[in-house]
Amino acid sequence: MEKPLLEFKRFGRKTHLMIQKIAKERGIEFMAGPQGQVLHFVNHREDCGKMTFIKDIEQELGITKSVASNLMKRMVKNSLIYLEVSETDKRAKIIRLTPESKERMNKIRDFFDEMDRSILNGVSERELLIFSQVMTKFYQNIESLENGGKDV
Repeated sequence: MEKPLLEFKRFGRKTHLMIQKIAKERGIEFMAGPQGQVLHFVNHREDCGKMTFIKDIEQELGITKSVASNLMKRMVKNSLIYLEVSETDKRAKIIRLTPESKERMNKIRDFFDEMDRSILNGVSERELLIFSQVMTKFYQNIESLENGGKDV
C-alpha cells in the first residue's frame, strides 16, 4: 500500500456509507448530531455507574452553559432524557435516559457490535494484532506531525 491516506479515506467512506445504508434499512437512527453525542455519553457513563450533570455535557461537547441548557430542553421535549434534581445540590440536575432512549442505545450498540464482527470476519488474531501495532505507529506519526515533527 503506497498511499495509506488514500486507502484510509476510501475505507472510511465505504464503511460510513455501508453503515448508513444498513442502519436505515433496519430503522435505526444514525446518532451523529449533538443529541446523539449526549445519548452516547450519558449511556456510557451510566454503564460505568457514573451520574452525568449538565456541566459534564458542557465539558464533553465543548459548549457553553446556555447552549447546553437549550440542548437539554430540546432533548427533554423529544423524550430522549429527563432531568432529576440532585439530592446533594438542589441546583444541579442529573441527566437520565428515558426507557425509550435506553432501548434505542441498546439497539445501536448491538448494531455496531454486529458491524465489528462482520468487518473482522476472516481476520486472524495475529493479523488483528499486527493491524493494531501498525495503527499505533500511524497514530504516533500523526501526533509527531501535530507537534511539528517532534516525537511524543
